[in-house]
Amino acid sequence: MQYLLFLVTVGVLIVAAKALSYIVKERLRAITAKTKTNIDDFALDLVEQPLWLVAVVIGLALAARFLTFTESIGMFYNNMLNILAILIIAWIAIKSIDAFIKTFIEPIASKTDSKLDDQLMPVISKVSKAIVAFLAAITIISGFGYDITAILAGLGIGGLAFAFAAKETISDMFGGFSIFTSRPFVVGDFIETPDVIGTVEEVGLRHTRVRNLDKRLVILPNSKVASSVITNITAAPQRKCVWHLGLTYNTSVAKLEKAKKIITDAVNANKSCEPNPIVEFEEFGDFSLKILVVFFTKSNDYKEFVRAKNDIGLEIKREFEKAKIEFAFPTQTIQLQK
Repeated sequence: MQYLLFLVTVGVLIVAAKALSYIVKERLRAITAKTKTNIDDFALDLVEQPLWLVAVVIGLALAARFLTFTESIGMFYNNMLNILAILIIAWIAIKSIDAFIKTFIEPIASKTDSKLDDQLMPVISKVSKAIVAFLAAITIISGFGYDITAILAGLGIGGLAFAFAAKETISDMFGGFSIFTSRPFVVGDFIETPDVIGTVEEVGLRHTRVRNLDKRLVILPNSKVASSVITNITAAPQRKCVWHLGLTYNTSVAKLEKAKKIITDAVNANKSCEPNPIVEFEEFGDFSLKILVVFFTKSNDYKEFVRAKNDIGLEIKREFEKAKIEFAFPTQTIQLQK
């Protein structure tokens, strides 16, 4: 009978919690969706999932009154309940951090022009969760009767050994701190390093995640990024294009001048480019007469830059064909002497 009352008490509370969770999810969620404030949504996010776990702990605590324990088993049972309660509180705290950031911080950050807040939010979230987990672990250990002061002192001594063992991790964290403070780039910037060229997607405590031109995610240690030469392409107001066009050696001076005019007109006619490019004879190459072409786009947009190069290149090729101006390719002249 004692065990039956125990199971019935726990079961009733779980069923009640499930019913209340259903009401929260199906009924109250529809009501809060119509309100202008986000506070009610924030509150529902906190209670929706942990509700039945809280009911389990309460049920186990109330149902224990129907059982008769020995002193050692009773102490063990109470310790287990305390651990469950601490873990649930820690879980609710972690969910509160996520819900608070999602409900209040992200909408504010999305309205600002600066990308620093977008970059800091994941870091703040992870650090806050780590603090909650640490406090929960300390509380659980203290509940078993261990001296927290002695443990923390031991951690201080062992921290030196840990620092040597985890020196790369610590170096990465200092590298992340350097990136946050010096801000060579922020999330969304297109950068070039000796290891990768791509768009920054996340800057964490230890790693920086960059999506390269092949759409693959490259994860770089912050210590390596902080010590590398970084070219922030997004920070440049314009993009520069440099071509070295080679014409065949049988091209006359008149046609060289004609080629220069064709190239200049093609760049000037493109609305995405700055007018008056540099188009000059460069040198006598091994197998070609080289013309140097340098022009800038009006913006830093990568797609616009590629599209401008495409349009200008096709226009140059089209006009060269009309004027019978030939591009050079690697050739050799072999002279046989009898």
